[in-house]
Order: sequence, then structure tokens, then C-alpha cells
Amino acid sequence: MTTLRGEAGAPLRRSVVAETAGMLAEASGTGAELDVARIPRPAKADMGQWLTCFPGYAMLTADRADARATPVPDGVARADCGRLTTDPGVRLRWPDGVTTTAVAPDVTGLGRA
Repeated sequence: MTTLRGEAGAPLRRSVVAETAGMLAEASGTGAELDVARIPRPAKADMGQWLTCFPGYAMLTADRADARATPVPDGVARADCGRLTTDPGVRLRWPDGVTTTAVAPDVTGLGRA
């Protein structure tokens, strides 16, 4: 993850995609698991760059597993790359099958919407 310096000089660690998934999960009263190998990214960005880049643009949405995919405009990537879970927080599932916790359950502290 990228290490940034806050105003007081304390390091801040960021994974923008995982934090966004954390906000979605927290507001939904769930957790999330992202399949790293299935997350779309620009051709010239490695996964580490894409997971930690800001500014960048990605939109995470959730729907029922049996829902029909919504069409997207040309040039926009769409992928089923994760799932909501009953375990709070956000986990990343790596291609080798290892799962790591990326975001604590209370990413915003606002709780369920």
C-alpha cells in the first residue's frame, strides 16, 4: 500500500479500492471480499498501483447474484470482482488463494445506512 504523510507527519496507508468497498459494506451492514485477479485496471497499471492510486476512477456497485448485468458504455470495464459477506471489514483474495484483511469494519464510523 502507498504510505502518505498526514499533517502531523504520521504515516497514512491507503488502498482506495478496498476503502471504497469498506464504505459500501459498512453502509450495507455487511463485509466484503474482493477477488484481486478479477478487478479491472488500466493496461499500463500494475495491480499495486491500481489498488492504491488516487486520483483514479472506479465505481463499485452491488446487486443480487442472479441480477442481470447492466450494459456499460464502450471503453468502460465491468467485472464481477467480489462479494458482500456476513463478516465485517474488507478482505482481499489473492490469486494464490490467500485472503488478507485490508480494511477494518468501521472504515467511516457512520455504521449502517
